[in-house]
Amino acid sequence: MLLSRSATVVLLAFITLLSPHMPFRPSAQRGMVQSPEGMAQHDTRPVDCRVTLPSDGVFEPPSPAFIGSSRTPDQFSFGTERLWTLLPADGTWRGSVPSKPGDFVYDDKLPWFRTHAAFSQKDGPLTVRGKRLDGPAPSFIETYDGISSPGAEDGNAMIMGGISIPVFGCWEITGHYKDQELTFTIWVTSLPGQEPSSRASAPLISSVPPARTAGARRVHVDPETQARSLVYRVLPEIPATQAANTSGTVVLHAVIGTDGRAHELSYVSGPQVLVQAAIDAVTWWQYRINVVSLEPFEAQEVDTTISVLFPPP
Repeated sequence: MLLSRSATVVLLAFITLLSPHMPFRPSAQRGMVQSPEGMAQHDTRPVDCRVTLPSDGVFEPPSPAFIGSSRTPDQFSFGTERLWTLLPADGTWRGSVPSKPGDFVYDDKLPWFRTHAAFSQKDGPLTVRGKRLDGPAPSFIETYDGISSPGAEDGNAMIMGGISIPVFGCWEITGHYKDQELTFTIWVTSLPGQEPSSRASAPLISSVPPARTAGARRVHVDPETQARSLVYRVLPEIPATQAANTSGTVVLHAVIGTDGRAHELSYVSGPQVLVQAAIDAVTWWQYRINVVSLEPFEAQEVDTTISVLFPPP
């Protein structure tokens, strides 16, 4: 069976409760890190980063008992009864400065709610898109299966998803479900007290091959089936040195690890000028974990190929 990203987040959140010193970083493996110079300018929010605040509107759910146990004093509900989430009252998410290539600067839980109509698979997944507004960073897309935890007796429903931000900066986040869309702007910066001298210096994108999971079984999955289990991706970017009309499909051989990330990437076919850009994007992608058993937990590696389209659809 495949373990969805939303189910993975809930499972890891439960593990975190059992292990209070375990950081919540379900997908931090490798990829983007900012240089100290790039991070220093993001310590203070620029005036043109118009973050979403309570003054932009506070949504009060009709049955506050359900959300009351989730919302903290420094949060507010934002959206409508058809789709809402919890945001920080100061418009800021604070994360850890990356210590190695691949650490997301912010990686945490993010709940989404509906009233009187639960999320369902027949209405499609909940899609979350992120676009940086104040500097370079590939946009990302996350999807969550339409499986929700219903409220006790209030008719509300919740998906406990996750949000992974690759670099510090001003980000526009848009959640989409069925015919509803919710957009907010958030400032992502480092936790107080972190000095620039402690920050990792590395290229914007860097591939670091991880070690294989010892003893993990490996199965073959056809590309079409594996593509349907993609739940987090950054959009590939055509290199600036290439012509604007460069297009095509790069096919990569990959092993999807027990962490849901693509490893052992190698070129199969497609325009060679786009190969590195394809690899740079795919190293961030997250798939549903191929799970054999939950008790005890056992996952399999997947041997497959991945197609990367330029320009992305």
